[in-house]
Amino acid sequence: MPTPAFPSNVAPVHARHGSYSPRYGWLLKTHLAVLDNPRVFATARAIVELGAGKSAVASMRFWSSAFKLTSEVRHGPGTASDVTPSARGRWLLDEDGADPYLEQDGSLFLLHWWLLAPPCLVPAWFYTFCLSPFARLEPGSLREGMLRAAAAADWSRLPTAATLHRDISCMIRMYTAGSAHEQPRTTLEDLVDRPFSALGMMSVAPDGVVRLSPSAGVRAPASVVAYACLEYASRSTPGPGSISLGRLLHDDAGPGRVLRLQPRSLRRALQAAATRHPQLSVADDGDGTEVLMFNRPPLALAWDVLDERYGRVRERLGVHPEQDAHGSRPGDARPVEQLAFGEPTTKDNR
Repeated sequence: MPTPAFPSNVAPVHARHGSYSPRYGWLLKTHLAVLDNPRVFATARAIVELGAGKSAVASMRFWSSAFKLTSEVRHGPGTASDVTPSARGRWLLDEDGADPYLEQDGSLFLLHWWLLAPPCLVPAWFYTFCLSPFARLEPGSLREGMLRAAAAADWSRLPTAATLHRDISCMIRMYTAGSAHEQPRTTLEDLVDRPFSALGMMSVAPDGVVRLSPSAGVRAPASVVAYACLEYASRSTPGPGSISLGRLLHDDAGPGRVLRLQPRSLRRALQAAATRHPQLSVADDGDGTEVLMFNRPPLALAWDVLDERYGRVRERLGVHPEQDAHGSRPGDARPVEQLAFGEPTTKDNR
C-alpha cells in the first residue's frame, strides 16, 4: 500500500496548542478580546483580558486561528500581528451570531470540519482522521504514520517523537471524556474541559484503548453535513455540477472521513437538506452511481443551507463568510505554514 503524503494545504507545524485542547468558552473569549483590541496578544493585558495564564492565552490564540475564526496580519518585520475576527468568526460568535455559546448540536461538528479544512494547522489531527488506516489509535503507530506522511510530502524538517507525542496526547484529550491514562468518565467538568468529547469521535475502552468512531456523524444535523459536502465539492468544482457520494464518503479529506459518516447517514442527511433546498438533489447518474447534484456554485449554496438553519445570520449581521480569505478556495499565495500566526515555524517544528 503506498504511503500517504500530507497535502500542501496542511501546515508542517506542531504543538502550537501548548498541550491545551480547546476548552468551553475559549473561542468566544478570544473573539470578544480581538473584536475589542486587535493587538491584545501583543500586550501584557492579554492575561487579564482573557482570564488565563500565559501559556493558555497562547493556546487560545492558536485554536481560534486553527478553527479559522480569526485572521492575522503582520504589517512589517518585527511588528506585532493584528488579530481580527474572520467573517465566519463573526457569523458564529458575534453577540447576535449563529451560536456564540456553542449550544446547538451542529456547531461542534461544524468547528471540527473547519479545523481540518484547508489550510489545516493540525497535521496530527489531519493524519488521524483523513490519512490513517487505523481505527485503534495507538500512539506509536500514529507517530510512525505521521513521520512517513511528512517524509512523503518532502517536509524539510521532520518533527521529533516527543513533539508528535504532545500532538497525539492533546488530540485524544480533545475528543475523549477520558484519556488513555484515565478511566472513562462523562461529567459536567468533562464538557467544560473537553467540549468536543460530546461529538463521540473517539472512545476509551476500560483497558485504556482509544478507538476512532466509524459512525459519530450520524448525530450531525443534515444542514451541517450538506454544508460540508458542498464546501468539499467546491474545492474541485467551483460552479454548478455534481460529486459522487462515493467520493464524499471515501476521499481522504472528504466529509465521510472527517465527520465519520456511513453511507446511510450521508444519504439521509443530503436528502433531508434537498427537501428544503431545491437547488440540491441526490440522484443516479445513469451508471448506477449516486451523486449529489447542485445547480448553483456549491460554496454559495453551502452557506445558504447552513445559514438558513441558524436563522439567516449573514443578513442580520451583514457578513459574508463565503468570501472569507480563510476559506478553502485556491489563490492564497501565502505559504500555508505562515497562516498559523503570520510567521514560519521555529522551535515547535523540531
